[in-house]
Amino acid sequence: MSGLDLGFIEDIIKRNLEEHHRRIIVLEGDAHKYLSEIVELYTSIRGDKYLLLLSGKEDREDSPWVEDFVAGIKGYVDDGVIQWGYVSFKDLERIMGTTWDFLVADFRRDLRPNDLGRLIEVVRGGGLIIFLSPKRLDWKDMVVPFHRDMVTDPYTEADLRPIFIRHLVESLEKSPGVFFVEESGAIHGQVYEAPPLQRPEPVIPTGTTFHELIYRIALTQDQVDVIHAIDKISINGGSVVVTADRGRGKSAAIGLAIAGVMHRDVQNSDEKMKVVLTAPEPINVREVFNFIARALFRLKVKFTTKKRNGAIVELNSQLGQVKYVSPIDVFRERPDILVVDEASGVPVGLLEGYAEKYELTIFSTTLHGYEGAGRGFQIRFLPLLRRIRGRRLAEIHMSQPIRYGELDPVEQWLFRALFLDSDPADFSDEKISKASPKRTRYVKIDLEDWLFNNKDKLREFIGIYIYAHYRNRPNDIMILCDAPHHFARCLKYDGHVVNSLHLCYEGAMSEDSVRRTLAGAPPSGHLIPTVLIRYYPLYRDFAYLRGVRIVRIATHPMMMNRGIGSKALDHVVSEAKDMELDWVGSSFGATEELLNFWIRNRFVPVYLSPIRNHVSGEFSTIVLRPISPSGREYIKKFRVEFKKLFVESMVDAHFVLDEKLAHLLLSADPWSINYTPSLRGNQRERLKEYVYGALHYGGAYDAIREIVKTHFIRSPDKRVPIPKKFEYALISKVLQARSWEKVSHESGIDRMDLIFKFREYIGKMRLRYLEEV
Repeated sequence: MSGLDLGFIEDIIKRNLEEHHRRIIVLEGDAHKYLSEIVELYTSIRGDKYLLLLSGKEDREDSPWVEDFVAGIKGYVDDGVIQWGYVSFKDLERIMGTTWDFLVADFRRDLRPNDLGRLIEVVRGGGLIIFLSPKRLDWKDMVVPFHRDMVTDPYTEADLRPIFIRHLVESLEKSPGVFFVEESGAIHGQVYEAPPLQRPEPVIPTGTTFHELIYRIALTQDQVDVIHAIDKISINGGSVVVTADRGRGKSAAIGLAIAGVMHRDVQNSDEKMKVVLTAPEPINVREVFNFIARALFRLKVKFTTKKRNGAIVELNSQLGQVKYVSPIDVFRERPDILVVDEASGVPVGLLEGYAEKYELTIFSTTLHGYEGAGRGFQIRFLPLLRRIRGRRLAEIHMSQPIRYGELDPVEQWLFRALFLDSDPADFSDEKISKASPKRTRYVKIDLEDWLFNNKDKLREFIGIYIYAHYRNRPNDIMILCDAPHHFARCLKYDGHVVNSLHLCYEGAMSEDSVRRTLAGAPPSGHLIPTVLIRYYPLYRDFAYLRGVRIVRIATHPMMMNRGIGSKALDHVVSEAKDMELDWVGSSFGATEELLNFWIRNRFVPVYLSPIRNHVSGEFSTIVLRPISPSGREYIKKFRVEFKKLFVESMVDAHFVLDEKLAHLLLSADPWSINYTPSLRGNQRERLKEYVYGALHYGGAYDAIREIVKTHFIRSPDKRVPIPKKFEYALISKVLQARSWEKVSHESGIDRMDLIFKFREYIGKMRLRYLEEV
């Protein structure tokens, strides 16, 4: 006879179904033997068909517990009462946007916070969530494969700080609606009580133009409000902004509204409509596509879909086309409607471009969620959009959950446990006005203390990243807490965090790691040295130096542009000097604003990725600031090699790079760099003929290119003085090989003036740079 109190479990299940909430049951150690009993009890109480999701670290064939469990419920499966599926942790993207009634997640081998968030999100209200875990004491101190992935030389597994899983387990212990079952069958946990779900029928407003069926599919008033806002704005053009926490049905509402616009505007017209959906990844817009398809089906509109890696990327019907396009490629399209989902993951510069170029735009973003957060979108982009659109802007915030009832205990636990509800400290206007670098204090954060005793401060720390437009993921927090080479610092003002720094040690690599890096298989955890020694292999010994990489730095959104970020960097550099390190560096998507910040703080660009980020369109750059004499020696070498490589790559890999950004990358020299042109006899003569007007530009291009490369490889103090606008033009025309027409248009300089001035300035370069030979 089972030692499990099935009456207690029965009460949990009934409450779930009445409240449309979810509960978690953790089966510790051998308590997994009760799993079949719990599933059978749930099945009998529920009384209808349902979907059961199983998940674990390994693939299904490598998870024997799955076959044993499914064999035990074979009767229900054969009768069609239970439809089950299995997905491994590494394949969880496949289930994003799907909905399940019962989840069994095996955390006995591994636990990654991102996986936890993804799994819990797919369970609807009334559902039950079962965790298979080690015994609690063992689980709290468990070292999982994710931990081992964090370890890189010179560190070992013994250097890990496995504290984040302990935090998760303790948060489960303290949360109502979560129950632990021991091997004996004893159950521990706090009962959570809420009134039965009463979801009022949505009210359809008057004055709608969409087919009534579009509104009838919506489940909540929030969804109806989103549909109605798009209904009104779509008539004359403008923008709609939808914000919500996860699980509020924003993507579904937008999908329904898109179908509504297409059906209204195209059904009696010969012209078809084109809708472009964009988001950081195709998977982000799966629900938008699904609900467009659902609405068209209900409206009896035939359609076909195209998929890529299991996700719909295109839908075609007699009303028109809806397709997914990556954020950077949107500008190649001419859509009637542009939808930007998960807009918090798209750079503000792109969002601004969309709003200015396209007449009808819909932006939606998640405020709190495991995939990132949209507070930076609110702070940085919304004010801009309000100025652009004025009255032709509708802003809708959704608060009603769709998949489960309000005040769901599992959602409340997940937000607390994964710090999804983090926000910066709230300051009075007076405190904000008085904030300055001198009033801040540099703090070395004890992450274990903050994680267990000072969670409010940790939320302030993480909240600043959210507002700074970082796509924070729970995995990042676990890495910061547990990885031996990652650590945190901050600046405090008036007792609260105003600048957050996520740092990590890099370098001091082993000879084996250096060999593997040069063979194309670099170890994790050494981003800066592994990139640099692959691009500059003659300087491989740089990998043995020790440095600090600034993984993230962000300042409180109400205190930016006051020098607080620069003050934080000064402290990091001072600490690195005290530790006798060799360098401090960072890697980020290169923009003029960001690059200027780092250059002002004496960091030097030494690398630019040859491939653009597929979301932002930015090229990643690495900047370094030397600390030791050895660090300075290597960074000077990297700088020269980078400039030589960069001037060559601009005709190919960096052809699309903005010439002003290219100029900044080529001119940030903290020390003098000299360089001599390499010109053969005929090239010298043809260059002279070009300068004197005997040859056209194309006849001496090879020599002109060499002399212009010389100009930019040199540091500014060694160059012929030329106005910046003409230096930009030289980069665009000579180094990037753009047409005269394009260079003239972009520079605002008349084509003939460009041709005349080029002869003049290149003539000066010829005299100066060849005379020095």
